[in-house]
Amino acid sequence: MSIKKEYDGKCFSPNWLEVDLDNTETQTVKEERLESKQRKDLNTLLKELEEIKQNIEKAAEKQHRLANLMSYYSG
Repeated sequence: MSIKKEYDGKCFSPNWLEVDLDNTETQTVKEERLESKQRKDLNTLLKELEEIKQNIEKAAEKQHRLANLMSYYSG
């Protein structure tokens, strides 16, 4: 059985990765880019999450208003 078939058959752990030996340079570049990104602190993430929540609430309000307008004009 090939390694790919064993992986597809769940014989390996989910952390196992198939490495393409021809593309090892591009993989190391991608890994370096991911490592170079700075991690954000908890307060920054919470602020961003609150902004996302507010944007979702605004979109829900707009959707509700549009639904009311559609029912008014179609009714």
